[in-house]
Amino acid sequence: MHRRIIALVVAAALVGGVVGAWRGSPAAGQVVGVLRTPLGGEPPTADPYFATDFSSGDLSFLMYTTLVGFDSKGRLVPEGARSWEVSPNGLVYTFHLRENVRFHSGRKVTAADWKWSFERMGDPALRTSVADVVLAGIEGYDAQQKGAPGLAGIKVVDPMTLQFVLNPKARGGFLNRLAYYAAVVLDRDVVEKGGKGWYESRDAGSGPFMLREWVHNDHVTLTSDPHYFLGAPRIARVEMPIVTQATTRLSEYQAGQLDLVQVPLADFQRIKAHPALGKELLVFPRAQIIWLGPNPRVYEPFKDARVRRAFAMAIDKSKIARTVFFGFYQPAASIVPPGIPGFYSGYRGLPYDPEGAKKLLAASPFAGKLPPLVIAMNPIAQDYQMAAEAVAAMLKDNLGVDVRLQKTEFANFQQGMNRRTVFPAFMTGWAADYLDYSDYLDLLLYSKSPLDRVSYANPEFDRLVDEANAAPTEAARTSLYHKAEALAVEDAAIVPIVFTQFALLKKPYVQGLQTTPALSGWLRFNTVSVQR
Repeated sequence: MHRRIIALVVAAALVGGVVGAWRGSPAAGQVVGVLRTPLGGEPPTADPYFATDFSSGDLSFLMYTTLVGFDSKGRLVPEGARSWEVSPNGLVYTFHLRENVRFHSGRKVTAADWKWSFERMGDPALRTSVADVVLAGIEGYDAQQKGAPGLAGIKVVDPMTLQFVLNPKARGGFLNRLAYYAAVVLDRDVVEKGGKGWYESRDAGSGPFMLREWVHNDHVTLTSDPHYFLGAPRIARVEMPIVTQATTRLSEYQAGQLDLVQVPLADFQRIKAHPALGKELLVFPRAQIIWLGPNPRVYEPFKDARVRRAFAMAIDKSKIARTVFFGFYQPAASIVPPGIPGFYSGYRGLPYDPEGAKKLLAASPFAGKLPPLVIAMNPIAQDYQMAAEAVAAMLKDNLGVDVRLQKTEFANFQQGMNRRTVFPAFMTGWAADYLDYSDYLDLLLYSKSPLDRVSYANPEFDRLVDEANAAPTEAARTSLYHKAEALAVEDAAIVPIVFTQFALLKKPYVQGLQTTPALSGWLRFNTVSVQR
Protein backbone atom coordinates (compact mmCIF):
# COMPACT_ATOMS: atom_id res chain seq x y z
CA MET A 1 0.00 0.00 0.00
CA HIS A 2 2.87 2.38 0.77
CA ARG A 3 4.19 1.80 -2.77
CA ARG A 4 0.74 2.46 -4.22
CA ILE A 5 0.24 5.72 -2.29
CA ILE A 6 3.65 7.04 -3.37
CA ALA A 7 2.89 6.15 -6.99
CA LEU A 8 -0.47 7.89 -6.75
CA VAL A 9 1.11 11.12 -5.53
CA VAL A 10 3.83 11.03 -8.19
CA ALA A 11 1.38 10.25 -10.98
CA ALA A 12 -0.98 13.01 -9.89
CA ALA A 13 1.86 15.51 -10.01
CA LEU A 14 2.91 14.32 -13.47
CA VAL A 15 -0.52 14.43 -15.07
CA GLY A 16 -2.05 17.33 -13.15
CA GLY A 17 -1.62 19.75 -16.02
CA VAL A 18 -3.37 17.40 -18.43
CA VAL A 19 -6.22 16.55 -16.10
CA GLY A 20 -7.03 20.19 -15.45
CA ALA A 21 -7.90 20.65 -19.12
CA TRP A 22 -9.82 17.39 -19.39
CA ARG A 23 -13.58 17.95 -19.51
CA GLY A 24 -15.51 17.02 -16.40
CA SER A 25 -12.71 16.95 -13.82
CA PRO A 26 -14.19 17.52 -10.34
CA ALA A 27 -13.91 21.12 -9.23
CA ALA A 28 -11.59 22.00 -6.37
CA GLY A 29 -13.18 21.35 -3.00
CA GLN A 30 -16.04 19.31 -4.49
CA VAL A 31 -17.02 16.51 -2.08
CA VAL A 32 -18.17 13.42 -3.97
CA GLY A 33 -17.63 9.74 -3.19
CA VAL A 34 -14.93 7.44 -4.51
CA LEU A 35 -15.43 3.77 -5.36
CA ARG A 36 -12.39 1.51 -4.92
CA THR A 37 -12.41 -1.83 -6.71
CA PRO A 38 -9.37 -3.76 -7.96
CA LEU A 39 -8.15 -4.95 -11.33
CA GLY A 40 -6.87 -8.51 -11.19
CA GLY A 41 -3.92 -7.80 -13.48
CA GLU A 42 -2.18 -5.12 -15.50
CA PRO A 43 -4.44 -4.26 -18.47
CA PRO A 44 -2.63 -5.31 -21.67
CA THR A 45 -4.33 -2.38 -23.41
CA ALA A 46 -7.01 0.27 -23.01
CA ASP A 47 -8.02 0.21 -26.68
CA PRO A 48 -11.50 -1.36 -26.55
CA TYR A 49 -10.94 -3.15 -29.84
CA PHE A 50 -8.18 -5.23 -28.23
CA ALA A 51 -9.79 -5.64 -24.80
CA THR A 52 -10.30 -9.42 -24.56
CA ASP A 53 -9.36 -9.86 -20.89
CA PHE A 54 -11.14 -8.87 -17.68
CA SER A 55 -8.91 -5.90 -16.79
CA SER A 56 -9.05 -4.24 -20.21
CA GLY A 57 -12.70 -5.15 -20.59
CA ASP A 58 -13.63 -3.53 -17.27
CA LEU A 59 -11.97 -0.28 -18.32
CA SER A 60 -13.66 -0.29 -21.73
CA PHE A 61 -17.03 -0.97 -20.15
CA LEU A 62 -16.74 2.06 -17.88
CA MET A 63 -15.27 4.55 -20.36
CA TYR A 64 -17.09 3.81 -23.62
CA THR A 65 -20.57 3.65 -25.13
CA THR A 66 -22.33 0.92 -27.13
CA LEU A 67 -25.41 1.44 -29.28
CA VAL A 68 -27.39 -1.02 -27.14
CA GLY A 69 -26.69 -2.59 -23.76
CA PHE A 70 -28.35 -4.96 -21.33
CA ASP A 71 -29.91 -4.42 -17.94
CA SER A 72 -29.56 -6.41 -14.71
CA LYS A 73 -32.07 -8.98 -16.02
CA GLY A 74 -30.18 -9.46 -19.29
CA ARG A 75 -32.70 -7.56 -21.41
CA LEU A 76 -31.47 -5.42 -24.30
CA VAL A 77 -31.86 -1.70 -23.61
CA PRO A 78 -31.00 1.51 -25.53
CA GLU A 79 -27.58 3.05 -24.85
CA GLY A 80 -26.03 5.34 -27.47
CA ALA A 81 -29.11 4.81 -29.61
CA ARG A 82 -32.45 6.00 -28.23
CA SER A 83 -34.41 3.59 -30.47
CA TRP A 84 -34.14 1.36 -33.51
CA GLU A 85 -36.25 -0.28 -36.20
CA VAL A 86 -35.82 -3.58 -38.03
CA SER A 87 -37.06 -4.20 -41.57
CA PRO A 88 -39.62 -6.98 -42.14
CA ASN A 89 -36.96 -9.28 -43.59
CA GLY A 90 -34.72 -8.72 -40.54
CA LEU A 91 -31.80 -7.48 -42.63
CA VAL A 92 -31.91 -3.69 -42.18
CA TYR A 93 -31.44 -2.10 -38.75
CA THR A 94 -31.97 1.66 -38.43
CA PHE A 95 -30.72 3.31 -35.24
CA HIS A 96 -31.81 6.74 -34.06
CA LEU A 97 -28.99 8.21 -31.97
CA ARG A 98 -29.38 10.20 -28.79
CA GLU A 99 -28.79 13.91 -29.27
CA ASN A 100 -26.90 14.37 -25.99
CA VAL A 101 -24.05 11.83 -26.33
CA ARG A 102 -20.71 13.59 -26.28
CA PHE A 103 -17.14 12.41 -26.27
CA HIS A 104 -15.09 13.27 -23.20
CA SER A 105 -13.46 15.97 -25.32
CA GLY A 106 -16.86 17.67 -25.54
CA ARG A 107 -17.55 16.92 -29.20
CA LYS A 108 -20.99 15.58 -30.09
CA VAL A 109 -21.16 11.93 -31.23
CA THR A 110 -22.71 11.53 -34.68
CA ALA A 111 -23.54 8.69 -37.03
CA ALA A 112 -20.33 9.43 -38.94
CA ASP A 113 -18.35 8.72 -35.76
CA TRP A 114 -19.99 5.32 -35.43
CA LYS A 115 -19.29 4.49 -39.07
CA TRP A 116 -15.63 5.54 -38.77
CA SER A 117 -15.22 3.56 -35.55
CA PHE A 118 -16.65 0.33 -36.93
CA GLU A 119 -14.63 0.70 -40.13
CA ARG A 120 -11.51 1.14 -38.03
CA MET A 121 -12.43 -2.00 -36.10
CA GLY A 122 -12.91 -3.92 -39.35
CA ASP A 123 -9.71 -2.69 -40.97
CA PRO A 124 -7.68 -5.89 -41.59
CA ALA A 125 -4.49 -3.93 -40.94
CA LEU A 126 -5.62 -3.39 -37.33
CA ARG A 127 -5.88 -7.16 -36.78
CA THR A 128 -8.31 -7.03 -33.87
CA SER A 129 -10.08 -10.17 -32.65
CA VAL A 130 -13.32 -8.33 -31.88
CA ALA A 131 -14.09 -7.39 -35.49
CA ASP A 132 -15.44 -10.83 -36.39
CA VAL A 133 -17.69 -10.74 -33.32
CA VAL A 134 -19.27 -7.35 -33.99
CA LEU A 135 -19.06 -6.87 -37.75
CA ALA A 136 -19.16 -10.27 -39.46
CA GLY A 137 -22.88 -10.01 -40.06
CA ILE A 138 -22.69 -6.65 -41.83
CA GLU A 139 -22.85 -6.53 -45.61
CA GLY A 140 -19.43 -5.70 -47.05
CA TYR A 141 -17.37 -7.04 -44.11
CA ASP A 142 -15.93 -9.89 -46.17
CA ALA A 143 -15.07 -7.44 -48.95
CA GLN A 144 -13.33 -5.15 -46.46
CA GLN A 145 -11.20 -8.06 -45.28
CA LYS A 146 -10.09 -8.54 -48.88
CA GLY A 147 -9.11 -4.90 -49.35
CA ALA A 148 -12.29 -2.99 -50.12
CA PRO A 149 -12.38 0.47 -48.49
CA GLY A 150 -14.85 0.82 -45.64
CA LEU A 151 -17.99 -1.18 -44.85
CA ALA A 152 -20.65 -0.97 -47.53
CA GLY A 153 -23.35 -2.14 -45.14
CA ILE A 154 -23.03 0.83 -42.76
CA LYS A 155 -24.82 3.96 -43.93
CA VAL A 156 -25.04 7.43 -42.44
CA VAL A 157 -28.66 8.37 -43.20
CA ASP A 158 -28.27 11.74 -41.48
CA PRO A 159 -26.08 13.03 -38.62
CA MET A 160 -28.22 11.26 -36.01
CA THR A 161 -29.39 8.18 -37.95
CA LEU A 162 -27.23 5.13 -38.58
CA GLN A 163 -28.26 2.16 -40.69
CA PHE A 164 -26.85 -1.36 -40.99
CA VAL A 165 -27.58 -3.71 -43.87
CA LEU A 166 -26.87 -7.30 -42.88
CA ASN A 167 -25.47 -10.22 -44.82
CA PRO A 168 -28.24 -12.87 -44.80
CA LYS A 169 -25.58 -15.58 -44.48
CA ALA A 170 -24.12 -14.16 -41.25
CA ARG A 171 -26.80 -12.12 -39.54
CA GLY A 172 -27.23 -14.22 -36.41
CA GLY A 173 -27.43 -12.43 -33.05
CA PHE A 174 -26.63 -9.03 -34.55
CA LEU A 175 -28.39 -6.96 -31.91
CA ASN A 176 -26.84 -8.97 -29.07
CA ARG A 177 -23.40 -8.50 -30.60
CA LEU A 178 -23.88 -4.73 -30.50
CA ALA A 179 -24.15 -5.04 -26.69
CA TYR A 180 -20.58 -6.39 -26.56
CA TYR A 181 -18.49 -3.97 -24.48
CA ALA A 182 -16.03 -3.61 -27.36
CA ALA A 183 -18.68 -2.52 -29.90
CA VAL A 184 -18.11 1.12 -29.03
CA VAL A 185 -17.74 4.49 -30.70
CA LEU A 186 -14.31 6.17 -30.56
CA ASP A 187 -13.29 9.82 -30.76
CA ARG A 188 -11.42 9.90 -34.05
CA ASP A 189 -9.42 12.98 -33.10
CA VAL A 190 -7.98 11.31 -30.00
CA VAL A 191 -7.13 8.07 -31.81
CA GLU A 192 -5.51 9.65 -34.85
CA LYS A 193 -3.59 12.36 -33.04
CA GLY A 194 -2.46 10.11 -30.20
CA GLY A 195 -0.40 7.71 -32.28
CA LYS A 196 0.13 4.03 -31.58
CA GLY A 197 -0.30 4.28 -27.81
CA TRP A 198 -3.11 6.84 -27.89
CA TYR A 199 -4.92 5.17 -24.97
CA GLU A 200 -2.02 5.48 -22.52
CA SER A 201 -2.91 8.91 -21.17
CA ARG A 202 -6.33 9.73 -22.62
CA ASP A 203 -9.42 7.77 -23.60
CA ALA A 204 -11.54 8.27 -26.71
CA GLY A 205 -14.82 7.43 -25.05
CA SER A 206 -18.22 8.85 -24.18
CA GLY A 207 -19.06 6.64 -21.21
CA PRO A 208 -19.76 7.63 -17.59
CA PHE A 209 -16.07 7.67 -16.62
CA MET A 210 -12.87 8.86 -18.27
CA LEU A 211 -9.21 8.06 -17.83
CA ARG A 212 -7.43 10.23 -15.28
CA GLU A 213 -4.21 8.28 -14.77
CA TRP A 214 -2.69 4.90 -15.45
CA VAL A 215 0.40 3.93 -13.48
CA HIS A 216 1.45 0.64 -15.00
CA ASN A 217 1.38 -2.38 -12.72
CA ASP A 218 0.02 -0.21 -9.90
CA HIS A 219 -3.37 1.42 -10.52
CA VAL A 220 -5.82 3.04 -12.90
CA THR A 221 -7.97 5.99 -11.82
CA LEU A 222 -11.10 7.04 -13.67
CA THR A 223 -12.94 10.30 -13.08
CA SER A 224 -16.65 10.84 -13.67
CA ASP A 225 -18.08 12.74 -16.60
CA PRO A 226 -20.77 15.12 -15.26
CA HIS A 227 -22.17 15.43 -18.80
CA TYR A 228 -22.77 11.68 -19.28
CA PHE A 229 -25.89 11.28 -21.41
CA LEU A 230 -27.70 8.99 -18.96
CA GLY A 231 -27.07 11.36 -16.08
CA ALA A 232 -23.98 12.39 -14.14
CA PRO A 233 -22.44 9.56 -12.08
CA ARG A 234 -23.02 9.87 -8.35
CA ILE A 235 -19.34 9.34 -7.55
CA ALA A 236 -16.33 11.45 -8.45
CA ARG A 237 -13.85 8.69 -9.18
CA VAL A 238 -13.31 4.97 -9.57
CA GLU A 239 -9.94 3.94 -8.17
CA MET A 240 -8.77 0.57 -9.48
CA PRO A 241 -5.53 -0.65 -7.88
CA ILE A 242 -3.89 -3.60 -9.63
CA VAL A 243 -3.94 -6.44 -7.11
CA THR A 244 -2.99 -9.75 -8.66
CA GLN A 245 -3.59 -12.05 -5.68
CA ALA A 246 -7.15 -12.89 -4.65
CA THR A 247 -6.14 -13.26 -1.00
CA THR A 248 -4.56 -9.79 -1.07
CA ARG A 249 -7.72 -8.30 -2.57
CA LEU A 250 -9.74 -9.84 0.26
CA SER A 251 -7.29 -8.60 2.89
CA GLU A 252 -7.43 -5.07 1.53
CA TYR A 253 -11.23 -5.21 1.53
CA GLN A 254 -11.26 -6.32 5.16
CA ALA A 255 -8.79 -3.54 6.00
CA GLY A 256 -11.14 -0.94 4.50
CA GLN A 257 -8.90 -0.19 1.50
CA LEU A 258 -11.30 -1.59 -1.12
CA ASP A 259 -15.08 -1.32 -1.44
CA LEU A 260 -16.01 -4.05 -3.94
CA VAL A 261 -14.18 -7.34 -4.58
CA GLN A 262 -14.78 -10.86 -5.78
CA VAL A 263 -14.63 -13.49 -3.04
CA PRO A 264 -11.88 -16.10 -3.31
CA LEU A 265 -13.75 -19.40 -3.39
CA ALA A 266 -11.47 -20.92 -0.78
CA ASP A 267 -12.76 -18.26 1.65
CA PHE A 268 -16.42 -18.34 0.67
CA GLN A 269 -17.76 -20.57 3.44
CA ARG A 270 -15.86 -18.66 6.12
CA ILE A 271 -17.14 -15.34 4.80
CA LYS A 272 -20.70 -16.61 4.50
CA ALA A 273 -20.65 -17.67 8.17
CA HIS A 274 -18.95 -14.47 9.37
CA PRO A 275 -21.37 -12.27 11.35
CA ALA A 276 -20.28 -9.04 9.62
CA LEU A 277 -18.88 -10.11 6.24
CA GLY A 278 -21.80 -12.46 5.63
CA LYS A 279 -24.11 -9.42 5.49
CA GLU A 280 -21.90 -7.82 2.81
CA LEU A 281 -21.94 -10.92 0.58
CA LEU A 282 -23.68 -10.82 -2.82
CA VAL A 283 -24.35 -14.17 -4.52
CA PHE A 284 -26.01 -14.28 -7.96
CA PRO A 285 -25.89 -16.26 -11.25
CA ARG A 286 -22.92 -15.96 -13.57
CA ALA A 287 -22.70 -16.87 -17.25
CA GLN A 288 -19.24 -18.40 -17.00
CA ILE A 289 -17.60 -21.77 -17.64
CA ILE A 290 -14.28 -23.07 -16.31
CA TRP A 291 -12.69 -25.35 -18.88
CA LEU A 292 -9.57 -27.32 -19.74
CA GLY A 293 -7.95 -26.54 -23.07
CA PRO A 294 -6.02 -29.43 -24.67
CA ASN A 295 -3.52 -27.98 -27.14
CA PRO A 296 -2.61 -30.38 -30.00
CA ARG A 297 0.00 -27.98 -31.35
CA VAL A 298 2.19 -28.54 -28.30
CA TYR A 299 1.10 -31.90 -26.87
CA GLU A 300 1.22 -34.42 -29.72
CA PRO A 301 -1.26 -36.96 -28.24
CA PHE A 302 -4.03 -34.37 -28.29
CA LYS A 303 -4.07 -34.56 -32.09
CA ASP A 304 -5.91 -37.86 -31.61
CA ALA A 305 -9.56 -37.33 -30.65
CA ARG A 306 -9.53 -40.62 -28.72
CA VAL A 307 -6.87 -39.23 -26.39
CA ARG A 308 -8.79 -35.98 -25.87
CA ARG A 309 -11.99 -37.92 -25.14
CA ALA A 310 -10.14 -40.22 -22.76
CA PHE A 311 -8.90 -37.22 -20.80
CA ALA A 312 -12.41 -35.74 -20.68
CA MET A 313 -13.96 -39.03 -19.52
CA ALA A 314 -11.34 -39.44 -16.77
CA ILE A 315 -12.46 -36.22 -15.06
CA ASP A 316 -15.28 -36.47 -12.51
CA LYS A 317 -16.87 -33.04 -12.87
CA SER A 318 -19.62 -33.80 -10.38
CA LYS A 319 -17.06 -34.63 -7.72
CA ILE A 320 -15.09 -31.46 -8.48
CA ALA A 321 -18.25 -29.35 -8.17
CA ARG A 322 -19.31 -31.14 -4.99
CA THR A 323 -16.01 -31.38 -3.13
CA VAL A 324 -13.62 -28.79 -4.53
CA PHE A 325 -16.29 -26.11 -4.95
CA PHE A 326 -18.54 -27.42 -2.12
CA GLY A 327 -21.63 -27.42 -4.36
CA PHE A 328 -21.40 -23.69 -5.04
CA TYR A 329 -20.57 -24.39 -8.68
CA GLN A 330 -22.31 -26.98 -10.85
CA PRO A 331 -20.78 -29.61 -13.16
CA ALA A 332 -20.67 -28.53 -16.80
CA ALA A 333 -21.83 -30.94 -19.49
CA SER A 334 -21.88 -28.31 -22.23
CA ILE A 335 -19.80 -25.27 -23.18
CA VAL A 336 -22.41 -22.50 -23.08
CA PRO A 337 -23.58 -21.81 -19.50
CA PRO A 338 -27.03 -21.24 -18.02
CA GLY A 339 -28.16 -17.64 -18.39
CA ILE A 340 -27.44 -17.57 -22.12
CA PRO A 341 -30.67 -17.70 -24.17
CA GLY A 342 -31.02 -21.16 -25.69
CA PHE A 343 -28.93 -22.94 -23.01
CA TYR A 344 -28.78 -26.67 -23.88
CA SER A 345 -30.36 -27.77 -20.60
CA GLY A 346 -31.05 -31.39 -21.53
CA TYR A 347 -27.60 -32.17 -22.90
CA ARG A 348 -25.47 -34.64 -20.88
CA GLY A 349 -22.11 -34.47 -22.69
CA LEU A 350 -19.35 -37.02 -22.27
CA PRO A 351 -19.83 -39.24 -19.20
CA TYR A 352 -17.39 -39.76 -16.38
CA ASP A 353 -16.16 -43.25 -17.32
CA PRO A 354 -12.60 -44.15 -16.27
CA GLU A 355 -12.78 -47.64 -17.78
CA GLY A 356 -14.09 -46.31 -21.06
CA ALA A 357 -11.34 -43.69 -20.99
CA LYS A 358 -8.69 -46.41 -20.56
CA LYS A 359 -10.10 -48.32 -23.53
CA LEU A 360 -10.00 -45.21 -25.72
CA LEU A 361 -6.42 -44.56 -24.72
CA ALA A 362 -5.46 -48.19 -25.34
CA ALA A 363 -6.87 -47.96 -28.87
CA SER A 364 -4.71 -44.92 -29.68
CA PRO A 365 -1.07 -44.92 -30.87
CA PHE A 366 -0.11 -43.39 -27.50
CA ALA A 367 -1.11 -46.31 -25.31
CA GLY A 368 1.46 -46.75 -22.53
CA LYS A 369 3.63 -43.88 -23.74
CA LEU A 370 1.92 -40.63 -22.88
CA PRO A 371 4.55 -37.96 -22.19
CA PRO A 372 4.22 -35.81 -19.05
CA LEU A 373 1.64 -33.05 -19.39
CA VAL A 374 1.98 -29.45 -18.21
CA ILE A 375 -1.26 -27.55 -17.48
CA ALA A 376 -0.88 -23.78 -17.24
CA MET A 377 -3.36 -22.07 -14.90
CA ASN A 378 -5.06 -18.71 -15.33
CA PRO A 379 -3.79 -16.73 -12.30
CA ILE A 380 -6.64 -14.20 -12.23
CA ALA A 381 -8.64 -16.22 -9.65
CA GLN A 382 -8.12 -19.17 -7.30
CA ASP A 383 -10.86 -21.13 -9.06
CA TYR A 384 -8.57 -22.19 -11.89
CA GLN A 385 -5.87 -23.59 -9.63
CA MET A 386 -8.48 -25.39 -7.53
CA ALA A 387 -9.94 -27.02 -10.64
CA ALA A 388 -6.53 -27.80 -12.13
CA GLU A 389 -5.30 -29.55 -8.98
CA ALA A 390 -8.35 -31.81 -8.96
CA VAL A 391 -8.07 -32.55 -12.68
CA ALA A 392 -4.36 -33.37 -12.38
CA ALA A 393 -5.07 -35.86 -9.57
CA MET A 394 -7.85 -37.56 -11.54
CA LEU A 395 -5.75 -37.86 -14.71
CA LYS A 396 -2.99 -39.42 -12.64
CA ASP A 397 -5.30 -41.85 -10.83
CA ASN A 398 -7.43 -42.87 -13.81
CA LEU A 399 -4.99 -42.75 -16.74
CA GLY A 400 -1.55 -42.72 -15.12
CA VAL A 401 -0.71 -39.35 -16.68
CA ASP A 402 2.13 -37.45 -15.03
CA VAL A 403 0.72 -33.90 -14.77
CA ARG A 404 2.59 -30.80 -13.64
CA LEU A 405 0.82 -27.49 -12.98
CA GLN A 406 2.37 -24.26 -14.20
CA LYS A 407 1.87 -20.86 -12.58
CA THR A 408 2.58 -17.71 -14.56
CA GLU A 409 1.77 -14.02 -14.46
CA PHE A 410 -1.50 -12.97 -16.03
CA ALA A 411 0.07 -11.14 -18.99
CA ASN A 412 2.30 -14.12 -19.77
CA PHE A 413 -0.65 -16.49 -19.47
CA GLN A 414 -2.68 -14.41 -21.95
CA GLN A 415 0.23 -14.19 -24.37
CA GLY A 416 0.90 -17.92 -24.10
CA MET A 417 -2.70 -18.82 -24.93
CA ASN A 418 -2.83 -16.35 -27.80
CA ARG A 419 0.38 -17.67 -29.36
CA ARG A 420 -1.05 -21.23 -29.27
CA THR A 421 2.42 -22.78 -29.29
CA VAL A 422 3.39 -22.34 -25.64
CA PHE A 423 1.12 -24.35 -23.33
CA PRO A 424 0.46 -28.09 -23.78
CA ALA A 425 -2.83 -27.51 -21.94
CA PHE A 426 -4.36 -24.74 -19.86
CA MET A 427 -7.10 -24.28 -17.28
CA THR A 428 -9.06 -21.09 -17.78
CA GLY A 429 -12.59 -19.76 -18.07
CA TRP A 430 -14.87 -17.75 -20.28
CA ALA A 431 -17.45 -15.31 -18.99
CA ALA A 432 -20.12 -13.73 -21.17
CA ASP A 433 -19.18 -10.45 -22.83
CA TYR A 434 -22.74 -10.28 -24.14
CA LEU A 435 -25.60 -12.75 -23.73
CA ASP A 436 -25.54 -14.83 -26.91
CA TYR A 437 -24.38 -18.28 -28.04
CA SER A 438 -21.93 -16.68 -30.45
CA ASP A 439 -19.87 -15.32 -27.56
CA TYR A 440 -18.79 -18.89 -26.85
CA LEU A 441 -18.87 -21.13 -29.92
CA ASP A 442 -17.96 -18.52 -32.53
CA LEU A 443 -15.13 -17.14 -30.43
CA LEU A 444 -13.63 -20.16 -28.68
CA LEU A 445 -13.80 -22.89 -31.34
CA TYR A 446 -14.53 -21.54 -34.82
CA SER A 447 -11.39 -22.24 -36.84
CA LYS A 448 -11.02 -18.68 -38.13
CA SER A 449 -11.43 -17.04 -34.73
CA PRO A 450 -8.30 -15.40 -33.28
CA LEU A 451 -9.45 -16.72 -29.89
CA ASP A 452 -9.52 -20.38 -31.01
CA ARG A 453 -6.63 -21.02 -28.63
CA VAL A 454 -6.91 -24.82 -28.86
CA SER A 455 -6.55 -24.67 -32.66
CA TYR A 456 -9.79 -26.57 -33.23
CA ALA A 457 -10.39 -27.01 -36.95
CA ASN A 458 -13.45 -29.14 -37.64
CA PRO A 459 -15.17 -28.29 -40.97
CA GLU A 460 -18.45 -29.77 -39.75
CA PHE A 461 -18.41 -27.60 -36.64
CA ASP A 462 -17.65 -24.49 -38.72
CA ARG A 463 -20.46 -25.40 -41.14
CA LEU A 464 -23.00 -25.71 -38.31
CA VAL A 465 -21.94 -22.36 -36.84
CA ASP A 466 -22.19 -20.73 -40.26
CA GLU A 467 -25.66 -22.19 -40.78
CA ALA A 468 -26.70 -21.03 -37.31
CA ASN A 469 -25.73 -17.47 -38.13
CA ALA A 470 -27.62 -17.65 -41.43
CA ALA A 471 -30.78 -19.04 -39.80
CA PRO A 472 -33.87 -16.83 -40.28
CA THR A 473 -35.27 -17.49 -36.77
CA GLU A 474 -33.81 -17.76 -33.29
CA ALA A 475 -35.33 -21.22 -32.83
CA ALA A 476 -33.57 -22.53 -35.93
CA ARG A 477 -30.35 -20.79 -34.92
CA THR A 478 -30.42 -22.33 -31.44
CA SER A 479 -31.05 -25.83 -32.81
CA LEU A 480 -28.01 -25.60 -35.09
CA TYR A 481 -25.86 -24.22 -32.28
CA HIS A 482 -26.84 -27.18 -30.10
CA LYS A 483 -25.62 -29.57 -32.80
CA ALA A 484 -22.32 -27.69 -33.10
CA GLU A 485 -21.90 -27.62 -29.32
CA ALA A 486 -22.51 -31.38 -28.97
CA LEU A 487 -20.02 -32.05 -31.74
CA ALA A 488 -17.31 -30.00 -30.04
CA VAL A 489 -17.95 -31.51 -26.61
CA GLU A 490 -17.91 -35.09 -27.90
CA ASP A 491 -14.79 -34.30 -29.90
CA ALA A 492 -13.28 -32.99 -26.63
CA ALA A 493 -12.13 -29.83 -28.40
CA ILE A 494 -12.27 -28.31 -24.93
CA VAL A 495 -13.27 -30.03 -21.69
CA PRO A 496 -16.04 -28.26 -19.73
CA ILE A 497 -15.44 -28.52 -15.98
CA VAL A 498 -17.93 -26.37 -14.02
CA PHE A 499 -20.37 -23.50 -14.39
CA THR A 500 -19.77 -20.78 -11.81
CA GLN A 501 -21.65 -18.19 -9.76
CA PHE A 502 -20.71 -14.72 -8.62
CA ALA A 503 -19.76 -14.08 -5.03
CA LEU A 504 -18.93 -10.44 -4.36
CA LEU A 505 -18.25 -8.47 -1.21
CA LYS A 506 -19.66 -4.94 -1.15
CA LYS A 507 -19.32 -2.40 1.61
CA PRO A 508 -22.67 -1.28 3.12
CA TYR A 509 -21.97 2.34 2.19
CA VAL A 510 -21.82 1.42 -1.51
CA GLN A 511 -25.38 1.80 -2.77
CA GLY A 512 -27.12 1.54 -6.13
CA LEU A 513 -24.89 -1.22 -7.58
CA GLN A 514 -26.56 -3.08 -10.44
CA THR A 515 -25.40 -6.64 -11.11
CA THR A 516 -25.32 -8.77 -14.26
CA PRO A 517 -24.54 -12.43 -15.11
CA ALA A 518 -22.03 -11.15 -17.67
CA LEU A 519 -18.65 -9.42 -17.53
CA SER A 520 -17.27 -8.91 -14.00
CA GLY A 521 -20.72 -9.02 -12.42
CA TRP A 522 -21.52 -5.33 -12.34
CA LEU A 523 -23.07 -2.84 -14.73
CA ARG A 524 -21.60 0.61 -15.30
CA PHE A 525 -21.07 2.41 -12.00
CA ASN A 526 -23.04 5.53 -12.98
CA THR A 527 -25.87 4.44 -10.63
CA VAL A 528 -23.54 3.83 -7.66
CA SER A 529 -23.26 6.19 -4.72
CA VAL A 530 -20.73 5.97 -1.88
CA GLN A 531 -22.02 7.30 1.42
CA ARG A 532 -19.42 6.74 4.10
